[in-house]
Amino acid sequence: MIMKSRTFFILVFIFLVSLGCFSCKTTATDDFSIDSEIAYCRSQAMRTLVSIPLLDKIPNSMDLDSIKWRYTQVGSWTCGFWPGILWYLYEDTKDNMWREAAGKVTDMIAPLAYRKAKSHDSGFIMMCSLGNGYRLTGKPEYKEGLLHAADSLAMLYNPVVGTILSWPGMVKKENWPHNTIIDNMMNLELLFWAARNGGGQYLYDIACKHAETTMKHQFRKDYSCYHVAVYDTLDGHFIKGVTHQGLSDDSMWARGQAWAIYGYTMCYRYTHDQKYLDEAFHFSPTGCFIHQRVADLNSRFCFRYDEIHFYVLVVEVELGTVSLI
Repeated sequence: MIMKSRTFFILVFIFLVSLGCFSCKTTATDDFSIDSEIAYCRSQAMRTLVSIPLLDKIPNSMDLDSIKWRYTQVGSWTCGFWPGILWYLYEDTKDNMWREAAGKVTDMIAPLAYRKAKSHDSGFIMMCSLGNGYRLTGKPEYKEGLLHAADSLAMLYNPVVGTILSWPGMVKKENWPHNTIIDNMMNLELLFWAARNGGGQYLYDIACKHAETTMKHQFRKDYSCYHVAVYDTLDGHFIKGVTHQGLSDDSMWARGQAWAIYGYTMCYRYTHDQKYLDEAFHFSPTGCFIHQRVADLNSRFCFRYDEIHFYVLVVEVELGTVSLI
């Protein structure tokens, strides 16, 4: 999530904005212009910046028939995306206007780093905001916040199971004693980063163990993943795989599959352990589809074409290559 790729910024920004009201239909082309797309992103971000009443409002989404932003609050899992976009714009333009806007929103979020982690979402929140802020400014307060947030996230780790408890609130609500969602793979970066930047070795070890346990239990034989893996807290055994946001318990949820591909590629980036990169390929559409009969595609998968298209782009950018399929 802390990435220097201008192309990664383009893809993420266009995706987030398109969730609101902008119809962005991508087709395969050899004429993709990074500069023109970044200019478009700047324009849309500026429109957003001037449309929100105060910088303490965090734009989150738009209804399809609206041009007005819905806002999210500090602490929601998406609250770090807007400051992350602003930091990327500052990185590209070196315009202090973007830096000032990014800093103000990031400073709103910073106190969360010192609170008890309520879920795995600390990674999404902190790495996009404080993480990019520290990378681009070196502000020591951001680094301190990241290290505190990593320690707090690590408190959700259960050594008996070998994974982080993703949703503490679902333990009683859904009767999931220890639940780990595939999204959690993205948020291991906070632990890896902290271990590399002054945190304890235990953060690195937790991240690796979480990735390995998830690899062992959260994927089917065809390399599609369960959204949620439920474990027993007493002996750590895998109880079942279910969904919370996908089509069904046995379907492949497009966004979840992307979390897995990006997450394991990120693990490789921090560890240089080839097994993580190999697994990322297995989880990708290229690797996963070869384990499915074509006749099963309509009934087995809950992919939509647009979802496949975007998420493969994200993964390829993380791998360092960009192509449209």
